[in-house]
Amino acid sequence: MYFYKEDLINMIVPDKPDPHAARVLQEALGGQFGEMRTMMQFSFQSANFRGKEKQYRDLIRGVFLEELSHVELVQSTINQLLNEAGGDMPGNQAADGAPLDDVIQGGANPHHFIIGAKASLPVDAGGNP
Repeated sequence: MYFYKEDLINMIVPDKPDPHAARVLQEALGGQFGEMRTMMQFSFQSANFRGKEKQYRDLIRGVFLEELSHVELVQSTINQLLNEAGGDMPGNQAADGAPLDDVIQGGANPHHFIIGAKASLPVDAGGNP
């Protein structure tokens, strides 16, 4: 039913790891008004369309597919921002030697490191589904 092309709309490659920016984008992905919610909303609207005018269903389905590409783009960007973040690099350990302490205390989303293996998650910035 769908055609997938292995090519992002706009590949974003950050200069350096930035877990704080990843946290902000996590909200844009899974938050109350995030891309996942919008994608699912248009998915159900197109699937549940019962009218005779198929062009309206097709329009809504087209918006769903565009939102799906937004989800993929935001996920990819979050993952890029988390690459090499919180590793064994100078500044990633607190004075007591606890790994990730500085990153988490600095405002990063702990779920990205503990649950998500430094990847995007299907939740908002607070870890709520």
